[in-house]
Amino acid sequence: MKWGGIAFGIGLLLGGVTDLRAESISFADDQGNVVQFESAPQRIVSLAPNITEILFAIGLGDRVIGVTEFCNYPEGAQTVEKVAGFNTLSVEKIIAAKADLVLASRGNDREGVETLRQMGVPVFGIEIQSIEQLLERIERLGKLGGVEEQAMALRQSLKKRVGRVRAKVDSLEERPRVMWGYLGEPVYTAGANTMIDDVFEIAGGTNVGRLAPGAWPQVGLETMVSWAPEVIITTDNMGEEGGFEKKLEEMRRTDGWKSLPAMRDRRVFNIDGDLLNRAGPRLIDALEQIATLLHPGVFDRP
Repeated sequence: MKWGGIAFGIGLLLGGVTDLRAESISFADDQGNVVQFESAPQRIVSLAPNITEILFAIGLGDRVIGVTEFCNYPEGAQTVEKVAGFNTLSVEKIIAAKADLVLASRGNDREGVETLRQMGVPVFGIEIQSIEQLLERIERLGKLGGVEEQAMALRQSLKKRVGRVRAKVDSLEERPRVMWGYLGEPVYTAGANTMIDDVFEIAGGTNVGRLAPGAWPQVGLETMVSWAPEVIITTDNMGEEGGFEKKLEEMRRTDGWKSLPAMRDRRVFNIDGDLLNRAGPRLIDALEQIATLLHPGVFDRP
């Protein structure tokens, strides 16, 4: 199906669509901005690693002409020109690359993004805070890029994997108290209505970070002791090979820390931060890993 021919369907799905010409369509992004296109974008800049991963996964990798310094996956993304950092971007490089679409997230350089908009560069904002939103945004980007079939295939594949996890844990009465954070004090953890909170819930855990106010609360050791997490998930290698194991042994000898059930029962696990901290297709890999860590007996069975 050609891009222009799906205009009406996209409008119904995304909302805020206006048929400005026979082959023109406008999309409303997650930040309420309306972006107009006359054809599927061919020169795309991604300002977030998770967005980059989605683009490559749905077959748009050959159209990506600019990424951030942190876009290290898949391998093809590593050779794309770097036009941005964590919260900085080069307006000059993006303009010089003749980008016809910039995909941005809330953490990007707001001033730089607004400058691009003022210069006439279409900027489309993407926000993902849950697995359901991830699946929807995959489909949305597929429609925007004219690769709807590839995007739908990926969405359905990921949805089936999520469904298999749910089928195994939803009937379980035991939901271990689980916490995400780094080993040290104070600890920043994931609160309610965050992507990590959603992953923990689907994986069959109870996120104790929900007990603190805010999305990313900072908590002290006394609070952690009161929460008594049975499982701790971290995504930090401590900057060196073997750093996690060294830090973990140190924490096991530290007052307060050593009393935590997760420490006592040796259920502190370090997983790849690029899987759990990025709202991309590999987030489902993290979900499956965490579900297995929370319920090893259940997932050992076929």
